[in-house]
Amino acid sequence: MHVRIIDTSILCNIINIPHMNQNHKEIIEELAVLQQDRQQTLILPLATIIETGNHIAHIADGNLRRNRAQIMAELIKRTVNDQAPWSYYGKEFEREELLEISSNVVQYAVMEIGIGDLSIVQVYKKYKDTALAIASIRIWSLDKHLQSYCEEMPSPRRRRDQ
Repeated sequence: MHVRIIDTSILCNIINIPHMNQNHKEIIEELAVLQQDRQQTLILPLATIIETGNHIAHIADGNLRRNRAQIMAELIKRTVNDQAPWSYYGKEFEREELLEISSNVVQYAVMEIGIGDLSIVQVYKKYKDTALAIASIRIWSLDKHLQSYCEEMPSPRRRRDQ
């Protein structure tokens, strides 16, 4: 299994949010290819949903804002009903994970990286540590600082009963 954690930059392109959709065509094409590959698992974190919703709320054109919000609402419904090409990953963070995020807030803020991205990194780490049979994992992002989160796993973990 090859896992991709979906970042806000990708979802904004999928939904086609103005000024955040420079790679819309390429992302849609890549998503279509990924959907055909049964070895690919796409994961949608809560932070990606929230950040994308915030970007939609700031669209200046009211008609376009309403249209993109309707697309987002439908996307969330499809996700919840397992009809989307990705799975929702809404595991809440434990205290230790929030402490890890808090220990990086200042360093990342100085580099203009927000808590949303930090929580996506935390999802990456948590998923990598807990999921079985992963051949590779990465954050699917257009942001350079998140693209570096990409690993091939030496040997996929299996369940003990297999």
